[in-house]
Formats: sequence, structure tokens, C-alpha cells
Amino acid sequence: MPLTEQQINVISGHPLNDTLDRFRDKLRDLDESDRSWHDATATIILALVDTSAALNLDSRSGKETLADDLFPIYLSVRRGSLKSEHFCRLFRCIIDKATDIDIWEAVFSIVESLSALTPPQSIIAPTFQGTPVKTSSSRLGDSETRDIIEGELFEEIKHCTFRNVKGFFDKFFNPQNWRREQKAMLRAMMTAHNGKAWSDFPSTPNEKPVWDWLCLLEGRFLADAPHKLYTTRTANQFKERKGQMDIFWQMPATNINNDIFEYKHVLIVGEQKKSYNTSKFKAILLQLARHVRSIFADQPTRRFIHAFSLCASTMELWVFDRSGPYSSGPFDIHDEPDKFARTLVGYATMDDDMGLDRFIEKEDGQRHITLDDASNKKIRVRLDKAMVRQQAIVCRGTTCYKTQHSQVAKFSWASDKQKLEVEQLKLAEQRGVKGVARVVAHRRITTIAKMREGLEFPERHSFRGETVDFEDTGSTNTSSHKRKSLSDNTSDKASGPKRRRSNSQKSKLATLSIGKAKPSLNTPGEDLWENRIYSCLLISPAGRVISKFRTIEELLESMRDAIKAHQSLYVTGNILHRDISPNNIIITRPETGFKGMLIDLDLAKVMDSGPTGARHQTGTMQFMAIEVLRAADHTYRHDLESFFYVLLWMCARQSWTNGFGRGIERPPRDSLLRRWEIGSFKYIAAAKQGDMAVDGLKQIMNEFPKDLHVVKPLCLRIRKLLFPLNKEEGMIFGTPAGDPSQLYNAIIAAYGDAIDKLSEH
Repeated sequence: MPLTEQQINVISGHPLNDTLDRFRDKLRDLDESDRSWHDATATIILALVDTSAALNLDSRSGKETLADDLFPIYLSVRRGSLKSEHFCRLFRCIIDKATDIDIWEAVFSIVESLSALTPPQSIIAPTFQGTPVKTSSSRLGDSETRDIIEGELFEEIKHCTFRNVKGFFDKFFNPQNWRREQKAMLRAMMTAHNGKAWSDFPSTPNEKPVWDWLCLLEGRFLADAPHKLYTTRTANQFKERKGQMDIFWQMPATNINNDIFEYKHVLIVGEQKKSYNTSKFKAILLQLARHVRSIFADQPTRRFIHAFSLCASTMELWVFDRSGPYSSGPFDIHDEPDKFARTLVGYATMDDDMGLDRFIEKEDGQRHITLDDASNKKIRVRLDKAMVRQQAIVCRGTTCYKTQHSQVAKFSWASDKQKLEVEQLKLAEQRGVKGVARVVAHRRITTIAKMREGLEFPERHSFRGETVDFEDTGSTNTSSHKRKSLSDNTSDKASGPKRRRSNSQKSKLATLSIGKAKPSLNTPGEDLWENRIYSCLLISPAGRVISKFRTIEELLESMRDAIKAHQSLYVTGNILHRDISPNNIIITRPETGFKGMLIDLDLAKVMDSGPTGARHQTGTMQFMAIEVLRAADHTYRHDLESFFYVLLWMCARQSWTNGFGRGIERPPRDSLLRRWEIGSFKYIAAAKQGDMAVDGLKQIMNEFPKDLHVVKPLCLRIRKLLFPLNKEEGMIFGTPAGDPSQLYNAIIAAYGDAIDKLSEH
């Protein structure tokens, strides 16, 4: 297929220059019968993956970019599973010094011819161009199941759920604010109530008769409404996800094939049951939450989502936002017909009260945002594809888009208790910090307090049988899957009308949020729910998250330079990061001066400032330092310890996903690193303490694929630097006195020596 004009323009704007010159002589002498052919071909493909053209040319297979198409081919070549005939045209172009157009045409030809041979998307390590942030899936590589997801969601919402919120109907379903046609629909629908009950409501309220009755009401009174009712009654009804949704509203479906729906189109979700049983409340709420989670994942800039349950004739309306769910309280639709009618008309017609994104402007098939740069001038930025999004409800909901200038637009709901990330990034730049992402522009959009304005909240809902351990720093998840907890959920002071707690009502609750984001111990204060500030940052440079490393050398160089960046942030900027994780280290281009950089200063602390006001441990569960898990004050050494855990995780867990092991080896079925994910803070600290002994570390390193065995000496050397031995006290976990640069420099030197040894091979 010939190149399009757009592709030619991208290629012209991103020339290869001398990228492939070094391969020309080697290609002339290649022997296709030995291993050197596979090694040389893999190196060429990898060189093409890293070009700016590949990162800006669109994929032809439904992925993000051409680089996404090329990387699995690189893995296949490295494993020796492809033949030279697929690459003859490309090799001839390189040898003959062909034009960039000819070379990229040959590359696209390879992609198209091998599309049937590429591995499934689930095992491809996708190219990530852009500043990544945390997703909220708690399982690093485990398959999702309904029980696991609902268990995690309960941990997420159990301390921030409210029922019987006063002002709910006036805020979302107030006919005084409606248009004339909406009021007409309401008046007409009320004629279907005879004063005691709704006409034709089934005497036996099974799901099918009630559904038919709702469709009858819609046909009679809501035929002209913009949103339509739908249902699914069998599994596999939503694209790429298994499951069913009893009732939901969306725009009229025009592209549905065989009743396949997509969460990106859903506006309101409902659960329907044939009977009302208060003991089933939690189960129904979690069913709603599971669907809401999927809607937020596919509509990542959605501000809030409406949901409801209809159990026989008892209805309860919900709103889910990034600080949790709250409801109208249950009511009987026969006894309070006005509420029911207002609900149906509202769901079928509402616009601004739907929670849809209004900040991103859509025009001519493109999306734009308007931000304020450093001089407070308005700049208009075009958004390309969404690269990162969180799959959780109560979280920062961080979403990243690549922009037309290869920068990153990052949307997130940050706690108003923490200093905003834009302020931290600007301060780091002012103080001359190197190796940390730079903010280009910013815009504050809204807050949870603003969205909840006019509502009066009662005490948090107390779920039956739920207890809190006041002594342990964390809670224990007794299921076999990973527990997630995030410092996204510090309980912050919120403005806006809501009832305050008296001092006698204060309690120390260990609130855990769900996600591969940040765990923390949360101690709620006087405010019933946390206020979050929704904002957008334009950040530079773009990069790939460290977990998408393609070579061992790239992993080690990126880790080393990220540690250099941390040293600059702490020593020069007097700022402590406090959340070192794979999602906050990016692989960047050498021209930035750093092959690895640090991002995400949401939890960073200026060392000459006072307390943040949020009483919690900060970090990401699997990578938190032992002493931090035990509630010690966070120091620079703890972040260096977190860097070490990231390295171990990349070698023992992530490397298998990235194609190391050459298809012969198999990753361990039950990794020892699972112990870093499950249980209380105390339990994880104890597990890590044992793993940091020499014998414990060797057991972890036994999980490295053979390709990563070369990293073992580096791991042992860093372990000795971080956990020196004392004859009287044994292994030391504390922060050494004296100049921090001594420990930084020693670890950086260890990485340097390991990288030098790699080049010798």
C-alpha cells in the first residue's frame, strides 16, 4: 500500500539521517545460516523503533504508532522465529542508500506481511511515548476476575460512601431548571401513575417484565429524548470485556454489531433486581461500581457518572466521582412517583449534569485544549491519542495524551492538601534541577467541592461486618490477589456545604485506595470527604515508562540517570520525591542529557517546608522502603531503596513480559515478589527485610531470566551499599549520617561499572 501524503510529511519532518549507515557494511557480509543474521536484523529493527519517525507514524494494525507494530517483530526476530525473506527489500534499501520514503515503504511492507505472526496484544510490550503515570489495576500481570475487581473496589470505596445525601434531587433533577420540552415529558409521564401505583407495573417484578415496562414508558413519554435505554442479558456483550449490564442509557446506537456495546458510549448505568433486600446492598453497589470503573477507564476525563439500582419497586440513585459514591437514599417509586418520573426524564435528557468532559474542545475530528503558559498567555494544544489512564474510581484519575509537539498533556485530580504538581515542577526548574520533567503550561479546571456544591452529607455509610484495625499500619487482604492502597486518598479539607464531624466522632481509619498507584495510611480529619483539584499539565519531554525497556543496557542506563536526576532534585533542589516506582521513571532520548528521567512530583516534599498536612506514608506499595512501611520519616535513602526494588522488579517480573528468556524459559508460577503486594504494611516490611539478606536476594535473583543474569552482580553490590552489616545490630536499614552524595555516587558508580561490563560482551 503506497504511503499517504500525511505519512510522507511525517517522514520528511523526521529524517533518518545516518541512523542506518552503521549497518550497511554488515548487511553485505551477512550469513543467513547463522545466528549473526538474527542479531543484526533485531538491532536494525530496534534502531527503527527508536526513531522519531516510527514514534510519529500511525500504526496500520490498530495500535498507537508504527513503533508499536515494529517492537513485537523485533522480539520475534530475536527469538529466531522469522526468515530473512521478509527483510530483503529493507536490507537492499539500506545497502543502496535509498531515500527515507523507500525505506519506510519497505518497513510498512514488513509490518503488513508479518501482521499474522505478531504476538497477541496481551504479551506485547507496547511503545509508550509520553509521561506515564500510575494505573490503578492492582495486579501486575494477573488476569482480572469479577471477585478480584469487586474486592478491590470495596477497599476503594468503603470509607467514602454516603447515602441519603440531602439536596441530591434538587441538584441533579430539579424541574425548575429544565427546558420546556423536559417539563412536558415530566407532566406526560406522571399521567401513568394512578395516585397509588404506576399503571402496568408488573405484579411479579422479574427482570424481563420490568424491563418491558420501562421500555413502554420510554416509548410513550421519552421517544424524543436524546438518550436511549439499552440492556444486555448475556455475557460478552461489551467489547473486550465480559459481563452484562442490566440497564443503561447512551446515545442512540448507530454502530452496534450483534449487540456489542462499548463503555465509551455509556452515559448512565443501572442494576435491576426482582426483590429488595437490604442485605444485598453491598453486592449491588459493587456491581454498579464495577461498571462505573469500566466507564471511567474508557471515558477517562469524565468528571462523574450517574448510576442507580431498581430492586422491585425500590430505587436508589448514585453519583460516582473521584472522591467516591454518594446516593439519594432508597425510595419506593409507587409512593414517590415524582422522584421516579424526574429520574427517568433527567437520565434521558440531561446535559451539563451528566458529568461529561467539557474542557476538551472537539472540532473537525480533532481535540484541543487551552492552557496558560508561564507568562499566563493562552496556548491551544492539539491532543492525539490517550496513552495512559487509571482503572479505578477513587483515585487521581490520571490520564495522559500525546500532543502534536510530542509533549504530554496530563489530566489528574490531585488532593488539595498536597502542593500541586505544577508548583513543585516550577520550583524544581527555578532551583536548577536537572533530569526532571518540565512543565510547559497548566490549567486548573474544577474541584470536587465545586461539583458537590449544594449537597449536605451525613456520616459515612458503615458497611456491615467491616472493622478497622487501629494498631496496624494498613489492612490485610486475605484473598490471594494483590491488595492495593494509594496515597491518592488522603482525607483533605474540602470547601463547599457539607456537615462537619465533631471531635468526638474522629477516628483513625486505615483507608486504602485501589490501584497501581500509591499506597498510604490515611487518617481522616474533620472533613467527611476529600476535596480534589482537577487540572491539566503540559509536560516535556515525552518518554517511555521504564517498564517498557527493550534492552538490558537501556534499563541500566535509564535507572542510573534517573538516580542522577533524583540526586539533583534532592541535593540541588532540596526536594524529596517520595514516590519512586516504575511509573515515575521514563526512558528519554540522549539529547535530553538523561537517558532516564523522573516525573510525577505529586507527593514530593520541599525539605525546608513544614508538614504537608496529610498524615500518611507515601510511595507505591511494592517499592516502599522497609522503614517507610514502618512509618519512619521519609529520607533520600528510602527513595534509593525504592530504586533498588524497581530494578529487582524489572528483572524478576517485567523482563518476562518484555520478551526476555527467548521463549525457552518460563517465568516462575508464584513469584517471591508477590509478598511485596499482599497484606499489611508490617507484613510487607518483614518480607522485604528477609529478602534483602544475601540468601533472600539470591532467591529473588533466581527468578531472573538468563538474559538478566548479567545484572546479578550489580544487585548484590547495591544491596551491600543500602544494607551494610553491623556486628552488633546486623543489617542496617537507617539513613547514614553525612554527605548524601556519598551513597548516591557509590550507587551511580555501580551502575556505571555494570554498563561498562555489558559493552564488553
